[in-house]
Amino acid sequence: MGVVGAGRKIPQQERSRQSEAKLLDAAEEALSARGASDFSLAEVASRAGVTTGTIYSRFKGKSELVHAVHERVMDRMDAHAAELFGASEDATPPERFVGDVVSRLAAVLEAEAAVLRALMFHAVGDRSISERGAASHSKLGAFFDDALRRLSAALPEASERKRYWAFTFSYDVLARHLGLGHSSPRTEQDDWDEMLHNLSGMVAAYLLADLV
Repeated sequence: MGVVGAGRKIPQQERSRQSEAKLLDAAEEALSARGASDFSLAEVASRAGVTTGTIYSRFKGKSELVHAVHERVMDRMDAHAAELFGASEDATPPERFVGDVVSRLAAVLEAEAAVLRALMFHAVGDRSISERGAASHSKLGAFFDDALRRLSAALPEASERKRYWAFTFSYDVLARHLGLGHSSPRTEQDDWDEMLHNLSGMVAAYLLADLV
């Protein structure tokens, strides 16, 4: 077995890895369904089609299970961001380029929104989850910043500080719309495509203001 996180061992045999993945899938489903509400190991066991004893044979308790789900989700987000932001871009007008960068950030967050709502709730009282989440947030910011730096010729006035605020504003608007870490989740009146279009336009206007 290998070691991960706070000393927890992960299985090396394929069958054991598949069994653990099944439990993590079930826990993630429970978290996504419950949101900020609590869930039980009995619920996870039911979803996975196993006994609670099976869960305890691999995890010390619910807290360790949540930590394992969080680590997997953060790894998945990191990989998704690396894939999206690492893709090459066609030569496009600066406004469209900025919109594309914002859209890539939105895609990473939207893909994990359901489980992130629950995990961010758990992060409030859990330092390790909070710190791991902060690390992935920093990676997202770095990917976003690096993408905007490719526009350096077209954005001579887009300083590091302006790029930072472009990311911060974009992330906060997207997070609020998706109900991540906020008490007021998105409403039926919200339209994702319209919001993304408006957000991209505002960020582009902010970064390209000196070119007008």
